[in-house]
Amino acid sequence: MSITRPTAVVVVLALAVAWLLLTVVDLRDADGAASMMGMFGIPMIASAIVIQLWMSAVTAVRLERPMRTLEEMPGAPRVRRSFLWWIAGVLPAGILAGSCVAVVREPDYFLSDGPWMLIWIPVFVALAMLLGALVWFFIVFPIALLVKAVRATVRGEGTAGMYVWPVVLLLLAALCIVGALSTDFAAVGKAAAVPLVAAILGLPGEYEVIWEPGLWIVRGIVAVLLLFLIGSALADRSSRSRR
Repeated sequence: MSITRPTAVVVVLALAVAWLLLTVVDLRDADGAASMMGMFGIPMIASAIVIQLWMSAVTAVRLERPMRTLEEMPGAPRVRRSFLWWIAGVLPAGILAGSCVAVVREPDYFLSDGPWMLIWIPVFVALAMLLGALVWFFIVFPIALLVKAVRATVRGEGTAGMYVWPVVLLLLAALCIVGALSTDFAAVGKAAAVPLVAAILGLPGEYEVIWEPGLWIVRGIVAVLLLFLIGSALADRSSRSRR
C-alpha cells in the first residue's frame, strides 16, 4: 500500500500556500502573521495531515491480518516508505527556499537582531514539523474519528460513545488555542497553571486579559466539556445497569 500520491498532493498544496504567503503577502502586516504561517503553520498542518494518511494506511493493513504481527507476515502488504521523501525532504526544502525569498524581500525585518537569526529559520521549520504530531492528535485525528462515527451512524452501526473522545479532544484544542489568544501569563510551564485557573474563574492573578470575549469562550468550553463528560459517564453507567 502506498500513500505517496496523496502525500505529494498535500505537500504541493502546502508549498503553494506557503510560497504565496512568503513571496507575495506583506510580511510586516499583522505583526508578521504571514511569515509565521508560512514558516511554521503550514508545515505543521501538512505534517499532521500526512500522519493521518499514514495512520489510516497502517490501520487498513492491520485489518487484513488482525491476529498476526507484520513480522510474522512476510508476504503481507505494507505501507511503502516512499512518502517520507515528500514530507521529510521536499516540504522542509521548499519552506526553507520560500523563507530565503522572504528574507531577501524584507532583510530589515528578519535581520534586525543580526544575521544569526538565519540560524533559527531551519530550527523553526523542524520544530513545526515535529509539532504536527500535536496538531494531528488534537485536531486531525478527532475530525477523522468524527467522520468515521458519522458514517457508522448513517449505516445504522454508530453509537453515542463513538462521539465522546473526538469531541473531548476538539474541545481541548479549542480551549488551548482560544485561551492562548485571550490571556498573557507572566509565568510559563507548570507555573502558569494557577494563573490559568484564576483567569478562567475570573479571580485576580498574574495574568493579563488580552481578549475578554475569548476568555468567556474558554469558560463556555470548560462548562460544555464538564457537562459532556458528566453526561457521558451517567449514560455509560445507566447502560451498564441495564445489562
